Amino acid sequence: MAKLTLNVDPDVIHAAKAYAQAHQVSLSHLVMQFLRTLPAPAPDFWTQLHETLVQEGFQELGDDTEALRRRHVQRKYL
Repeated sequence: MAKLTLNVDPDVIHAAKAYAQAHQVSLSHLVMQFLRTLPAPAPDFWTQLHETLVQEGFQELGDDTEALRRRHVQRKYL
């Protein structure tokens, strides 16, 4: 399974943890159950999103994604 970081109000976290404990499930399980209830995007959703992002100025990744990753890590951590 992949990890996911979320920013959630402390009151919501407290209530969710209490609910999870009362129902003997993990908070991760509750989040996963909720996310599975979301409708699947239309097949062309990703194509439309890509076109919109490119039109708004986002740049596509080049062939050398490893070089981009290294540059990002250097800027962020060094």
